[in-house]
Amino acid sequence: MSILPQTTLISQSMSLPKRRGSPAFPVRNLRRYIALLSQQLAIGASMIIRHPFTPPPVPTWPLHLALFVAMVRATADIQEHIVEDISDIRHLIDTFFHYLPKLPQMRLVPFRIPIPTHGRGFPGELQQLELSENGHRTLPGQWIADSKVWDRIMKMPLAKSARGSRDPYAAREGEKVILYTHGGGYFICSTATHRELLWRISRATGRRIFSVDYRLAPEHPYPAALQDAAHAFSHLTDPKGCGFDRKDVTAAGDSAGGGLSVAMMMYQRDHHLAMPSKAFLLSPWLDLTMTCDSWVTNSMDYLPTPPKIEHKFNPISFYCSGRDKIKTLARHPYISPLWGSLEGLPPLLIQCGEKERLRDECILFTYKARGSFTAYDDLPVPPKSLEGRGLNPNVELDMYPGMVHVFQAIPFLPESNLALKRMLEFMQRKETGKEEADATADVSVSTATVVVVCATKALQTDQERPMMERLVDMMVESTVCKSMEEIPLHLQLIADDARLEGLEGEAVTTMYIL
Repeated sequence: MSILPQTTLISQSMSLPKRRGSPAFPVRNLRRYIALLSQQLAIGASMIIRHPFTPPPVPTWPLHLALFVAMVRATADIQEHIVEDISDIRHLIDTFFHYLPKLPQMRLVPFRIPIPTHGRGFPGELQQLELSENGHRTLPGQWIADSKVWDRIMKMPLAKSARGSRDPYAAREGEKVILYTHGGGYFICSTATHRELLWRISRATGRRIFSVDYRLAPEHPYPAALQDAAHAFSHLTDPKGCGFDRKDVTAAGDSAGGGLSVAMMMYQRDHHLAMPSKAFLLSPWLDLTMTCDSWVTNSMDYLPTPPKIEHKFNPISFYCSGRDKIKTLARHPYISPLWGSLEGLPPLLIQCGEKERLRDECILFTYKARGSFTAYDDLPVPPKSLEGRGLNPNVELDMYPGMVHVFQAIPFLPESNLALKRMLEFMQRKETGKEEADATADVSVSTATVVVVCATKALQTDQERPMMERLVDMMVESTVCKSMEEIPLHLQLIADDARLEGLEGEAVTTMYIL
C-alpha cells in the first residue's frame, strides 16, 4: 500500500535543494556566530579547569571526548535561540566546513548524476516521483578517497562491466566500492560535513566512497531521499553509469543515513530490484517513533532530547511532511525500518555506542533480525556469541562501551580506529565467504566488556546450556534482565513477526553484561 504524500510533495521535490548556498560568510548573522563562539570558549575553559576535580559524565571518557560532547550539546541547546530557520542552521554548518582546512591526503571529486525523464521507472512508493521527473534534475555528490587509494585504483584497467560507460571514474577491474548516505536527521549535513570520516574509512578499507547529497526535508520530505538513494545505487551499477557489479557495492551510512540505507535495501527487496551485497551502519536511526528507553536513559549523549511535535526544528515532522502525518508515517518501514520485515536483506554490520540515545533501537533491530552480538574484547574478529545456533549470521551488532552517537567520526578515539578495522574485516569476510568457526565454548567477560546475548528456550540445547548457565552466574548488580513484557509496548510486533512463529510463548530474555 502506498502512503505517498500529496501532489504538493511532487512539485516540491522537483526543485533544487536549498541547502547548497554560497559559502560566503553571512554578515547578518555575525552577532549570532560571535555569541556561539563565546559560549564554546566558556564551556571549554570551564571543563578544563574543573576536570581535575569533577569527573566526566561517563567515568571512562577522556577530557577531549567530554569537551566534544559538551560543546555539541550546547550548540544544539542554543540553536533555537540563535537561528531563525533551517537555512540558517545549514548556512552555519556549511560555512564552518567550507573554511575547515582540507587534508592534502583527501581526494574529493564532485559529480552530478543526471536523472532521466520519468526517472528509472522505480515502482511503488517512488512511482509518482519518478513520473514527475522532467529530465532537468541532477543529483549531486562526491567521490571521496584517500589519495593513495585513488591513485592506485585509477591506474587499474577498466572493469568489463563498465566498458560501455562514459563516466571517467567508472569501475576498475576487481574494484570494491562503498555507497555512503550521510546522517543529519534528514534535514541538515552533506557530503562536505562527513568528508573527514569518509576519508578515514577509505584509508582504512582501501576503497573509494561514492557519497550522495540526497535532498533534505522539509523542502523535500519522504520519499525524496529514498528516491535519490535508489538513483545513486542504480547509477553505480548501470553499465552506462559507473558499471559496478552489485556484488562489489557495499551500502553504508550513519544515523539517518544508516536508516536510509536500510530503507533503500528494503525497497529494492520488496520490488525485486538489485541490492548492494552488504552494508555497514554507524549508529543507524531505525525508529522515528523515538520511544525506546535509551532516548531518555542515555542523556549523556550529545544528541538532543527528543523534540516535542510542535518544535520548530522537529526532524520527524520535517521528514514525514508535517505534524499531522507523523502518526501515519512514522511507523512506515521505509521511514522506520525497525517496523518492517527484515527478511531477505543482505549481510549487515551495525555499530553503536553503549551511551548513545539510539542504542536500544539498534539492539531491538538486531534482535528482531535474529542477529548475533559481538563482545568488545573480541573486536575486530567475527562475532562469536551464539553464532551458528539458530541465529542469523548475516546480521551483526557491535556495541562499544562508553561510546556516543557516531563515535567513528571522532578521530582521536581509539574505538573509532578499531571500528574502521572492523568494517574492513566484515566486508572481506562476507566477500570471501569465509566465516570463523564458532568459539563460544570458552566465554569470558571482563569489566571492560559489553556482551549482549539474545536467546530463547528453543535455542538452549544441551551443548548450549552450560554456556548459558555460566552467563547467568556472572550476573551481578550491574546486570539487568528484561523479559519480553518489559520491551516497550509498541515493539510487541516482534513477538508477532512471522519469523518468530513457532516460538510464541517461549521466554525471551535479553541480558546486558557490563
